[in-house]
Amino acid sequence: MPVKTIHRDAPGALPADVRQHCERFGLNVRTLLTTEQSNAKLKKGAALARSLILHHLPARSLARAITPDNPEQTAVRAFIPSLFQIAESQGLTAQALAHNGCPWMTEGCGGIGGSCLNWSGHGGISVAVVAARGRRTLAMIANPSLYGRAVLFSVLRHHRAAVADGVLLSLRLRGTDEGPGCGWHRLPIEISTSEAVAIRDRYGVDLPAGVETMAARLQCLPSLRWHEYSKAGLRGPLGLIAQRDDGHCDVTASFASDRLSGVRDGLAALSCGFRLAVPVHIRKGDPLPSAVRLTAGADTVICPCVDGDRHDHRWLDGQGPDACVVLLRTKTSRGRDPAVADPFSLAAHDLPQHLADGTVQLIWPD
Repeated sequence: MPVKTIHRDAPGALPADVRQHCERFGLNVRTLLTTEQSNAKLKKGAALARSLILHHLPARSLARAITPDNPEQTAVRAFIPSLFQIAESQGLTAQALAHNGCPWMTEGCGGIGGSCLNWSGHGGISVAVVAARGRRTLAMIANPSLYGRAVLFSVLRHHRAAVADGVLLSLRLRGTDEGPGCGWHRLPIEISTSEAVAIRDRYGVDLPAGVETMAARLQCLPSLRWHEYSKAGLRGPLGLIAQRDDGHCDVTASFASDRLSGVRDGLAALSCGFRLAVPVHIRKGDPLPSAVRLTAGADTVICPCVDGDRHDHRWLDGQGPDACVVLLRTKTSRGRDPAVADPFSLAAHDLPQHLADGTVQLIWPD
């Protein structure tokens, strides 16, 4: 799809409803999405594509952040008064307390003291970063479709810059959670006729007027590569297959070693052509296995591995008949309880590791 001529002097003001919604929660479309300028892993893939990630608070973390008697001792996991005040002032306290951003979480990733990546990097040391993720989460809860419009306009800004520089733009919306309750691929996004004209002139892309899903909107951006990690099951309107086929998104299934059906779920995802992301307790600089063997009952699959920490552009890795295992080194998660979090990742040895419904074995090259 050709990119239209971009008129940089065309009207660039945000729609009033988007601007007002952002202001309610102290947000700005310029900084709504994380870029390689503030994320070390995204910098690793900058030569391949420019990257964007959307970060929210995962699982039940928002509820803990607005609970005054939260017993957490780690500052980033503890009570955050500013989020409590926003939730109260916007009438969102009950919704925030009930919010679960990760409906398919396991105890090792999303439980108190778990290994969620939200608490690594800046999210593990900066209360300000966690508060910003909380404000985004509150804005999403308050009005998912209006918040989705803000996200879309943020993506449009970055896409225009990527086109001007002749590079691809890589996008993940499920940076630290699974997104709105209906799923990003199904989220309705309305664009008026006048907005469609302004977007064409300002950003050089044609977005049809009316109501379309976020997936349909993102498909109109020719330099964009939309990809996600997800712990969802295969089936259903929010499942991996729907995300891929209905959402036209490149999806990597997340392996859950502490789930009762973890091995069979991994085998099922591979059999449907999804690559599989597997966290492993391997130190930075240590060699990685070349393959992984998954066995459940009479079913066994051996898949080649790729180093998932070299860059974040999963859409460059094999899937379908060439589906691979993406190995991710376990990251430091502030406030983690090893007894809870350790089962989240595989151990770094070549013996079969016995999980609830099968075994996983790392295979090193000779």
